Amino acid sequence: MKEKDTVIIFTAKKARTLLKMGYTLVDIKPDKMDVDHKRSVFVFKNDDGILENI
Repeated sequence: MKEKDTVIIFTAKKARTLLKMGYTLVDIKPDKMDVDHKRSVFVFKNDDGILENI
């Protein structure tokens, strides 16, 4: 089974932590599940160790 190229993060706090740890942010998109259309999701590159730090 092929490993995904990206990881989706749903909170700004966790995204900020991952950025400070040096992980690569690929994109920021609106959260389609948010009825108020105020939230965003953060797309990170699936680098070594990112899943352990989530």
